Amino acid sequence: MNLIERTNRIVYLDVLRGFALCGILFVNMPSFLGERTTSEMGQVDQLLRLLFDLFIQTKFYTLFSVLFGAGFILFIDRLRVKGKSLWIFVRRLTILLAFGLIHLLFWKGDILQTYALSGFFLLLFVKTRPTTKLFVGIALQVYTFFLYLSIYLYARSEGDQSIVEPDGTLQELVASRQVLDYIAHHATIEIPMALTNTLTIFPEILSLFLIGAYLMERFTVRPPTTRTLVVLLTVSLLLSLPALYQIVLIHQGEVPDGLANFFFVWLSGRTLAVTYAAAIALLIRSGRSLNGFQVLGRMALTNYLSHTLVFTVLIFLTGAYGTIPLWQGTVAVIILLVIQVVFSRWYLRRHAQGPVEAVWRAGTYGRRK
Repeated sequence: MNLIERTNRIVYLDVLRGFALCGILFVNMPSFLGERTTSEMGQVDQLLRLLFDLFIQTKFYTLFSVLFGAGFILFIDRLRVKGKSLWIFVRRLTILLAFGLIHLLFWKGDILQTYALSGFFLLLFVKTRPTTKLFVGIALQVYTFFLYLSIYLYARSEGDQSIVEPDGTLQELVASRQVLDYIAHHATIEIPMALTNTLTIFPEILSLFLIGAYLMERFTVRPPTTRTLVVLLTVSLLLSLPALYQIVLIHQGEVPDGLANFFFVWLSGRTLAVTYAAAIALLIRSGRSLNGFQVLGRMALTNYLSHTLVFTVLIFLTGAYGTIPLWQGTVAVIILLVIQVVFSRWYLRRHAQGPVEAVWRAGTYGRRK
């Protein structure tokens, strides 16, 4: 693909990671500010919620998970070349788990601990053939599909209802600026719930890891042609249309944030993620640098954690939780992303990687490089 920099980084992976990071911030923002049911929103916020469900929700954690699997292959290959032990990867995941648990003290939606715990199972596939990874990955995706389909059918038969649950406890803690109690609440309530949720979504996350690992092994040997990318983009976009149409119909009904909507949002995430990945690859091949996404991707962990820091400070400064309109949160997201692009570009001119990435690397190898 001719996507390698002189620093031996794969530009495409950095760009796609940065692009996914932007989408993840849009997805996480309503949770940062306090979830509200769609019925409580104004018309502008309801339109934004529809756009989020159509084009953002579930699409970007899919991309990020596939990228994690691809990164796993790159990391293991580098260990092999250097003759290093696989225990280094175990140490890397353990540090990531620690980051995730600390992150959970401030926000219940952390995905790092899920990635770390699921990532340990990747070690079972270190010596397997690429086709084995693909087969197991697809099998787990099929399992997840039927699981969510059963939930959808249950909602249709028994009656759908909103799955959004506003958190009155956090609203009170933020309104009274009780920061220590806010952290204690997350430590005693949210962390156990998050770990339980990890057990539920583990098969899906591992499946995406394995598919990403397969794609990295497959395309390292034989990168996809431009024609293949165009076909992938076209087919995946067409396959997305039925689910997107259902989302629009559901949003016009009585329960736009229920289980039925969740199923089609999840389903469209499988296909639109492919559309986005193919589109980014084609843009890079056409000569577009997409440097803004690239610098965000090179500092993805630092930028991801700083999202929580910024929005936690914001809600405590305002004392508002569960009341800030979605459109205002969207404006805040855009401003934050612009600032992060500028800061990341400046920082990477002076350092090889982001500050949190440097700590992660030092902990992984036991030394600074």
